[in-house]
Amino acid sequence: MRWVTLLFSAGLLFGAWVPGGASEHRCSEAMDRLRSAGYENLACETTDSSVVVWCENRRIRYPVVWMIEALSVAASAAPDDVMVHVVAERLAIPVTGLSARAGDIRAWLNGSVGTEEFRRSIRVEFAGSERPPERHSSSLRKVDLAIGPGRILSEFGLPGVWIRANFDVSAEISTAFLPGLNASGRMFFPAYNTGGPVDNDSRYNELRPGSMLLSYLRPVGRSGFLSFCGGMVEMANWRYDSYGVVVDAKQYSSDGSWGVGGSLGYVAPGRYQVLNDRTQRYRSWIFVWPLHNTPYEAWASYRVTGFDLRMTARWGRYLVGDRAWRMDVERSFGETKITVFGIKSDGYSDYLKRVDRQNTRLLGGVRMEIPLPPRERGMPDRFRVTSAPAFAWSYRYRVGDVGVDLVTRQAVEDHVGAYNPITIYNNLERARSQVRARQPEARQ
Repeated sequence: MRWVTLLFSAGLLFGAWVPGGASEHRCSEAMDRLRSAGYENLACETTDSSVVVWCENRRIRYPVVWMIEALSVAASAAPDDVMVHVVAERLAIPVTGLSARAGDIRAWLNGSVGTEEFRRSIRVEFAGSERPPERHSSSLRKVDLAIGPGRILSEFGLPGVWIRANFDVSAEISTAFLPGLNASGRMFFPAYNTGGPVDNDSRYNELRPGSMLLSYLRPVGRSGFLSFCGGMVEMANWRYDSYGVVVDAKQYSSDGSWGVGGSLGYVAPGRYQVLNDRTQRYRSWIFVWPLHNTPYEAWASYRVTGFDLRMTARWGRYLVGDRAWRMDVERSFGETKITVFGIKSDGYSDYLKRVDRQNTRLLGGVRMEIPLPPRERGMPDRFRVTSAPAFAWSYRYRVGDVGVDLVTRQAVEDHVGAYNPITIYNNLERARSQVRARQPEARQ
């Protein structure tokens, strides 16, 4: 009888131990594979019916691709009925969660299931409140130096000069000290100039500093985010360069289709100025004190599922003191973006202390953002030199100092826009093709 009791107890222990051991093995295997591929800020929790992985990737240029890759790696060693959940992070802050059954993920990646069918089985939502368990945030205090196009200024059809153009190369250094806390600084190096200064900006052909900022990103609940940013903002135009603080808040629907929010700044002119005479150039820093300018903006946006289109309406008081309506219609083709915008302003200028009637007319233009190679950067390290992710260019069909917002590139949309659930749904097929190219085993 004693032997029967011992055997029965051993059977219970063995039965309880095997599933737990298998689930722990799934977690450690996924973590090892992701770490070797350059993923950071890794954490994992697992049960017999689920695997949850937190991760961030600063190596792959397009976030949708690495999110799907992380989903496939987490599903590779799991039984078909196990639910796989990946929480994608930005600056070691949770942003978006992707969930699907392991069997559905494998079937979609190997082509047994189409993207439309998989879109109905995967769940993608903002997940700002899904904080990871205790872990070491491996991306912190690693420095990136990104080199790419700086500012491109041009004027056409001028009397006696067909074109004036100034082109700079940008070098931007950045690092995250704490989760959500990022510091960045930028320098411009002259590369090509013809015809003299554009719009009387005498800083052409000048090695000079750009924006120097400290920013903090924080989630508020599952689908709200708050950004604080302070420092000097270079706007590629000496009239707009400013320093101060900007607070930006956005609240999204859980599926990312709707968003509302606003921003408030407390700034003053601050710039690196260059003056020329016949014999030499004079360089100086100019900061106006105290801070006195308070640009603000209300913001609402809608994204279309199945057709990568975003419509954004804005109203506020902008940098030169005018109050204006702005409408942006953005069409994305993966990482390439084309935006058509319109501005209707009251034409008031703080500089002129009056309404400029020329600027009360409707003003519009186009903005483009084109990704720069390579798609995959070097492995994260204590110091890494890489390329800028994209080249941005904008054009207004007529000059007008209206509707000018303070572009810090550290606002909420700058951080989480590429993590929006609608963006992920709309680019599943594009992400699958890149993941299959990176992981031959995913096609089997």
